[in-house]
Amino acid sequence: MARFTVDYPYGDVLSRPGLDLRLRQLCNVGSLIAQGSAQPQLRFHMEGLLNVGGSAQDLVEVMFIATAILGFPAAINMIGIVRQILADRSFPFSPMLPEPDAGSSRYARGLKAFGELMQGPPSDYLASFEAISPELAQWSIEFAFGDVLARGGLENKTKHLVIATMLATVGNRQDALRLHLESALKVGTTKDEIIEALIQVSVYAGFPAALNAFGVAAQAFEERDEVPAVGSAVPGLKPSAENGARRRERGLAALAATSGGSGEAVVRSFEDVAPEIGQMIVEHSYGDIFCRPGLDPKTRELTACAALAGRATQTTETPLRVHINAALNVGASREEIVETLLNMVAYFGFPAVQGAMRIAGEEFQKRGL
Repeated sequence: MARFTVDYPYGDVLSRPGLDLRLRQLCNVGSLIAQGSAQPQLRFHMEGLLNVGGSAQDLVEVMFIATAILGFPAAINMIGIVRQILADRSFPFSPMLPEPDAGSSRYARGLKAFGELMQGPPSDYLASFEAISPELAQWSIEFAFGDVLARGGLENKTKHLVIATMLATVGNRQDALRLHLESALKVGTTKDEIIEALIQVSVYAGFPAALNAFGVAAQAFEERDEVPAVGSAVPGLKPSAENGARRRERGLAALAATSGGSGEAVVRSFEDVAPEIGQMIVEHSYGDIFCRPGLDPKTRELTACAALAGRATQTTETPLRVHINAALNVGASREEIVETLLNMVAYFGFPAVQGAMRIAGEEFQKRGL
């Protein structure tokens, strides 16, 4: 095993000339974040990124990308590792402070970022779900592109390769993976660079994930000469008129009602590394999504418990504890939470649900249930 660990990952793959080591390590970090339960290896490659000339800001930018591509739990888990690395290495770092948000500027910023990054019309990107959920289409432009992917910390080619590595690792994201690979080619990424990034997936996510990704890449390579118009508005999609202060106010109220915690404490917990992530959790997760009236609070929390139980990674353990307690706070009974988890056995298997039930039992015990 020791010989394989050196001979294949380093001797056969990482030593290849097609990508520089900084970009290789950024892709490795993206893949390991996506796995959710490989924290020692994740830290090892974060350290490796810094060793080959990457910056602390590189790590922070991958963390931001994770919020849009993998969800907030992945970024929240990663920030603790980044914080520890910076402390252990006495690495100088000053986080970028959030800028005031003018509301509708997020839509314009998102369209601009989409045009520059994807090199195609957003209507194609949103076509499969816009009619079913206009809100999801709006958040895709305003949050994923306007708040996250509009950030300038990484060049567009790097963003695409990191995203492609994340999507290839989690699997079953063929449409999104193809779009990002096609767009990577349009912004100047070479076919060989994409091939190198996907070969590397075989090391950190296994050959099946890499082979599936190569099947998607083959489609992207066939369509590389088609370049539609870019930067146009999405028909029927209107920018949000709300500014960040209103979304923040609504998010703080939703957070207090469900988790009983201080929203300000959530925001402050990210101040030393990435203050905007705390702001995004309050304004987007709670201010845009969790406060919506379409589900009652209890049902919303039970669905969150189900999703986190099914994901069953180390990254999702803390959020599962948070949402089990939030479900109890908004009126769910112990029995309803247990039944929700039991319902997942048929879909995710016994080991995943057994782990979630252990976590639920520990939280029930803390509350005397």
